[in-house]
Amino acid sequence: MRITNSTLLRNYDRNLKRLSTQKYASENKIYTGRQYTRASQSPLKAAKALTIRKQLWHTEQYQENLEVADKFYTEAETSLLQVSEQLALIRETIIYACNSTKDKATDLNILAEQIETKAKEMCSIFNTNSAERAIFGGESNSDEPFTLEYDENGKATTVLYHGVPVNAYDSCTDFPYSNEVYIDIGIGMVINDNQEVDPQSVLKVSFNGADVTGCGFEDSGKTLTTLRPESLKSGETDSNTVRITASGKTVTVTFNGNKTEDIQTAITNVFNNAGVTDPNKIPTINSKGELTMGDGTEAYVSEIPSINIDKLNNGQNYTVDIYASGTKKTITFTAGADTAATAANIQAKLDEAFKYEKHTPTIDESGNLKVEYLNSKGETVSGQVYIVKSDTGTQPDFKNGDTYSNNYIQVTLDAAAALRRGDISYANACIDRIVTSSENLLVEIADLGNAEEYIEFNQNRYDTRTLNLQERQKSLEATDLESEITLMKTYEALYNACLQMSSSIVPNSIFNYIN
Repeated sequence: MRITNSTLLRNYDRNLKRLSTQKYASENKIYTGRQYTRASQSPLKAAKALTIRKQLWHTEQYQENLEVADKFYTEAETSLLQVSEQLALIRETIIYACNSTKDKATDLNILAEQIETKAKEMCSIFNTNSAERAIFGGESNSDEPFTLEYDENGKATTVLYHGVPVNAYDSCTDFPYSNEVYIDIGIGMVINDNQEVDPQSVLKVSFNGADVTGCGFEDSGKTLTTLRPESLKSGETDSNTVRITASGKTVTVTFNGNKTEDIQTAITNVFNNAGVTDPNKIPTINSKGELTMGDGTEAYVSEIPSINIDKLNNGQNYTVDIYASGTKKTITFTAGADTAATAANIQAKLDEAFKYEKHTPTIDESGNLKVEYLNSKGETVSGQVYIVKSDTGTQPDFKNGDTYSNNYIQVTLDAAAALRRGDISYANACIDRIVTSSENLLVEIADLGNAEEYIEFNQNRYDTRTLNLQERQKSLEATDLESEITLMKTYEALYNACLQMSSSIVPNSIFNYIN
């Protein structure tokens, strides 16, 4: 078989180009560190590599979420530790105040100022933000979820959470911005049929401040049979109002000062006006403020929120804010000719204001407000009603009862107010509630510590996962430099040998042209 020069040249040229291409490809793999630059060069590996890249991207996102959560929980724990220290100081100050033998008038006012300052400091701590989000603001980005209201003397009186008094609701979910905020950390986020996220499948990154600090109020734990004179305004022109239940009636008693003889006169007059004339059925108050009944029945100071409808002017409009059923309603009503007419007018306004809410407050002829409804077991239970002054209109005289707040910042302010008025027994009762709050706070701190351990566990898990994925990615995409350098040297030697053989195959004139 005769092999022509053109055949030799064609084969030589093809092999030379092939070696050049292979040499260049090998050099490119070494310089770029990649096995291939287009998916078409290795479709199977490219498909697997894309899957690994997607998993790495998701892992990176989960790691970033965990870093945010770690910072969030760390700052929350730091804040609660600071609050725990403040509560310990508050408890010690109240104990000292209740047992102090110094000049009460001066000493108690100074200690009350110190306690109020501690309450303000706790509010500042709970307004701490992280990544431009208030840690204890729920789902809100507000910088200050906690604020304080002050009286005409500049003394802090009420703690507000997102503008709502902390005593207004006994459920933290009734306050604004109470929905939880979650982040996905890759443990399998689940959304149920109601399009709600399963909390166990995500990590919470929000704290409801009303839940952490407490909300609503509690009764004093006993039937109040003592009207403490020291808890009343003592000035002869200072008006005091209390609600007293006895002989099947609840009446509003108004009197000036805190002298027991003046209080007794007011009690007798009010019960006489209510149709009770038998002295044995009218409460008697002694110098200690103890209420007793001549017929052996019970008399006690009512803790039911109430509006003093006895003192309203017929035909005048009054405005008041009512918190109930997880919402605030402002009602304006007209006082009637008697208590029955006034109560009916108020009830009509309540029915109108709360007609779209879960439950509607009711008011009786004595001015007592309450919310009662049937639970899932068919039992009658009571909801919470809280009355506050409205921003507009004339306010009626109202009272929320002699109760203790479940919020330890509010308890702190209440203790300061009690010391100012010399009410040692009320301030002393606040000590137990501060102690209970401190114990509950330690549980909160422990829960945060557990959450931080869980975050750390997942961070370590994703660090290991990232290393494994990177190793897998390297095997699918990265060049094996040792093998590739050896291969490139082989291609280079073959290419150079091919060039050296060209003088035996290619005519001299053509060879010169090539060179």
